[in-house]
Amino acid sequence: MGKGGKKGRITSSQRKDINDRAVTSAMDGDAEDVQFGRVLRHLGSGHIRVILDNQREGIAKIRTVLSKRGSTPIVADDIVVLSGRDFETKTTTVSEGKVVEKIDRFDVLGVLTRQQAVRMEKEGRIPAWFIAAADDTKTGDIGEAFEFGEESSSDSEMDVDAI
Repeated sequence: MGKGGKKGRITSSQRKDINDRAVTSAMDGDAEDVQFGRVLRHLGSGHIRVILDNQREGIAKIRTVLSKRGSTPIVADDIVVLSGRDFETKTTTVSEGKVVEKIDRFDVLGVLTRQQAVRMEKEGRIPAWFIAAADDTKTGDIGEAFEFGEESSSDSEMDVDAI
């Protein structure tokens, strides 16, 4: 390793190219053991909580290449390409032998754009609720969340000097 020179650095365009390569290989079926998930929220330290197509939740670690400045940002409700981490799966069992908690661990390989997600949904590789859930939160009208009551006649006739 060098002492911080410019030769070993990855530019922002190279980061986007790395994301594009990972996504296209997953979409074409070239990559093995790849799953798709929707981001629920950021947990901090480069970790996110994701939900898979089988309604199971897991924790995913964002690769260093994708977490740096200049790369594709990962926000809640984005659809991501995941690779499993079998060596870090946590299982907690009760004395009766029943599994109480199983947290799946993943690595984030790439982030799908809106157009890529729609294409994957049309091909049947991701469920429709992945995209529908993202649309509901991004296009929701804030004005519909509030209900304003009608003014009563006593409020409008109130004398300011009486206060």
